[in-house]
Amino acid sequence: MRKKLDNWCSMERWIQLIARKKEFIGTSVVAFGSIGVLWMLGTDDRISPMLQSIIAAIGIFLIMPLVYCRFLLGRPLSALGFQRGNPWAGIGGSVLAIVAALAALFVLWNFTSFSREYQLPVAVEEQFLFFVLYEVILSGFITLLFEVFFRGFVMLLWLRTLGIWSVPVQAALFGFLVYASAGINAAMIPALIFAPFAGLIAYQSKSLWYSYSASWFFFFLTDVIVLILR
Repeated sequence: MRKKLDNWCSMERWIQLIARKKEFIGTSVVAFGSIGVLWMLGTDDRISPMLQSIIAAIGIFLIMPLVYCRFLLGRPLSALGFQRGNPWAGIGGSVLAIVAALAALFVLWNFTSFSREYQLPVAVEEQFLFFVLYEVILSGFITLLFEVFFRGFVMLLWLRTLGIWSVPVQAALFGFLVYASAGINAAMIPALIFAPFAGLIAYQSKSLWYSYSASWFFFFLTDVIVLILR
């Protein structure tokens, strides 16, 4: 009887291992396919390029991860980080991450051409209302897309078996996509700086809410610093 029970447990472990491998392979295909589609996506001259980019980003960075996780894998959205998580790790990690990222920004500001090349839209720099709308709506929404895809889908769902190594891997994938799609420019430097920090926050807290809040606040502080020091 005991031998049969051991055999059954061993078979169950094998089934679970095979299921995890199938999920990992399937998610790998979806992740690389999504990045590849966004990289090679062309534009239609009849539609605004910005509008096309926004639609593509929403579909790939937001809708695809939600649909894949909830309906194809049948897993709750908490697997993507949509949960309360660990508030101590989230809040404490966010404070430390923002301080470290601001230190990196300080170095770039003083020893590179970042201060000259980083530009905000003219209307945002000149009118407070446009600044608020820009930070709350546009910056907030773009930050959400990055967090859901790279910290949620890529790191917490796909690469969770890598443990802490999932943090630099997701940051590297983000950097590769930025470089391959538009090249490294001053506008993307804050996001590239904070990508590993956001990953570490999400990894420690197991929640996107903290990494999202910290990322958005860092981008907001960056823009405020630029406006003050210019």
